[in-house]
Amino acid sequence: MKSRKVRDLVIVDINEKERMVIACDSSGSIGNKRYDLLQVEPFITGKYTVRVGLLEILCSGAEVITIVDNVCAEMEPTGREIIRGINSELKLAKIDDVPLTGSTEENFEVFATGVGITVIGIIDKDKLKVNNIKSNSVIYSIGIPKVGDEIDFYNDNDIFGYETLYDIKDLEGVYEIVPVGSKGILYEAIGLATNNGKKFIQNENLNVDIKRSCGPATVVIVAIDKSLEDYIKGIKNSCKIGEII
Repeated sequence: MKSRKVRDLVIVDINEKERMVIACDSSGSIGNKRYDLLQVEPFITGKYTVRVGLLEILCSGAEVITIVDNVCAEMEPTGREIIRGINSELKLAKIDDVPLTGSTEENFEVFATGVGITVIGIIDKDKLKVNNIKSNSVIYSIGIPKVGDEIDFYNDNDIFGYETLYDIKDLEGVYEIVPVGSKGILYEAIGLATNNGKKFIQNENLNVDIKRSCGPATVVIVAIDKSLEDYIKGIKNSCKIGEII
């Protein structure tokens, strides 16, 4: 089987028709243990760590088939609450009956929370939206860059959401959707252009900070045909950041 890395994804050729898509993310010092720097419930740790991998897989067009959670803490109570957060996010993303597997640390006492999550999806080759830009495209960001306790962990309507993803991902003229994390919008836009053998041209006078961390994928960038601009402009917290030529 052939495999390749594109952005934060590993894509594996299963056969002539199907591809496996793999994404991962990690979290450290976010939880309610003694040395955690951001004090939140472990439920929140699980919820927002899995969000990143979920969006990577869903934005590629793939269907999530399994999730691996490696919890660097004990099962009770930390691991159980992290897993509850993962399941909560899956429900929010309208994903059902996906098996979870993983491990916890039961040999040593842990003083700071850590978790690594891998999300695995599968898709038909001709439906994969990775390196999919065939012509000049307009680039929009959707969502507001936030990190840490800037996020309303239970109900933040400023960040990119699953409902918006499902509204746009299958539209004709939506070429690629890329989640943005700690490296910021500009980094992902340049990478998107480079991976497609093209060049990113930035707009001036933007009303969004394109170099700021977007934390747990609070923003995506979307490459679209110009015919879709009016539709994308109507989405809350969307901003035209440039073009790919």
